[in-house]
Amino acid sequence: MKKIFIAILLFSAVADFGQKKLRVGEKIPFSKVEVYNKEGKKTNIDLPNGQTTTDRFVLVLFFTPQQPLKQIVEINQRIEQTLNRFQNNACKGASEIEYVTICADPNSEAWQKYLTDGNLVNSKFNGKKTNYLAKDGLKDNVVKVFGADKFPSFFVVNPKGRLWLETDSTQVLERAFVNICRTNASYSTADITGKILEGEKEKKPLTNHKVFLVNQKQDTIKSTKTDNYGDFAFNKVDTAQNLSIHIEKTDKSKGGPRVFLAKITGQIIAEFTRSKSGNFEYRLLKVDVVTLSPVEEEDDIAMKYKKFDVSGQKNLSVSENVYYESGKYNLTFEGEIILDKVISILNANPNVKLDVVSHTDSRGDDISNLSLSQKRSNAVIEYLSAKGVDKSRLTAIGKGESAIKNRCLNGVECSDKEHEFNRRTEFNFIKN
Repeated sequence: MKKIFIAILLFSAVADFGQKKLRVGEKIPFSKVEVYNKEGKKTNIDLPNGQTTTDRFVLVLFFTPQQPLKQIVEINQRIEQTLNRFQNNACKGASEIEYVTICADPNSEAWQKYLTDGNLVNSKFNGKKTNYLAKDGLKDNVVKVFGADKFPSFFVVNPKGRLWLETDSTQVLERAFVNICRTNASYSTADITGKILEGEKEKKPLTNHKVFLVNQKQDTIKSTKTDNYGDFAFNKVDTAQNLSIHIEKTDKSKGGPRVFLAKITGQIIAEFTRSKSGNFEYRLLKVDVVTLSPVEEEDDIAMKYKKFDVSGQKNLSVSENVYYESGKYNLTFEGEIILDKVISILNANPNVKLDVVSHTDSRGDDISNLSLSQKRSNAVIEYLSAKGVDKSRLTAIGKGESAIKNRCLNGVECSDKEHEFNRRTEFNFIKN
């Protein structure tokens, strides 16, 4: 009887273990947890186990379709922006971050529709992101393992395979990663991406050309080649040292046209200088390292207005990517999130007027683009008005492709990133 009693106790302990709430610092009970992928196949979440030397953190977001989709879209945006800061301008100790979302719901079709409607599949996070489904909903084993009892909520697993953080606040999540950076501030890395352009008035990509990253001792620490759009990338660069970018001297570049360094969006940063030996080189400033990061850290529209509000300026123009489906003018959830911030600004400043100016890229004919941009500005005004902003304070303007900000005019072959830079909506705030 005693052995049977002990066996029952052990069985009960194992059965209840999944129900036990995981505490910060505890080892994750299972290094791999079964979930379902987009194809409906059972798979595992690969979590750090502490058995290998790695800086890999995994952030897990739990949610259910019962949450308003717009709320999850906004949370997802904030998470991706936060993680990009550390993935691409990373600190030692958190240089490799993965992002996992888990939907706790038995309805696979509802989950797929949720992902599609919220554009959650198309990640703007530059690291690895995967969306999974917990098919047994709140009773699923993966929910029990983490002890998720609030939705949405975040769990961060550290490189040792232990629960490092549990929170439902994106602000807490960001502060936590900031603390990692401060702890390891003596060493930092960044991805540096850019574009090489050549020419006088008409600047063309310098393609299939060797590019070198050189330190202050003139040692080449990294090298690569530009692609068909003149783009190049150096990954995980030690930014604590002084760096320069050099371009291979060839018959094509020697004594040839001027050469420029630009962001991958086509914005020119600086001109390369030509040395006595004929080489092109540019010394990177600290600000250039940030500017050439794939995700440049910028204040959002609310923060920019806050700075403008205390200044003596009368006008503020802020460019934002208000997302639309190709060729359409209907607002997406991502666009509405930006507009909700604009509404908060206008409600807090009743004497401020707003011009909404929409732009397209150069693809398509000029007349159609002009009409499309006007319809997009009109859609923004209608949204703001429907939320209570007086229409007399608002003006809708469509400029089509008349204000291209880089080299991508009609007939010029450009990358998607370069075209995307021209698809924008400008919010011009005017103080009375």
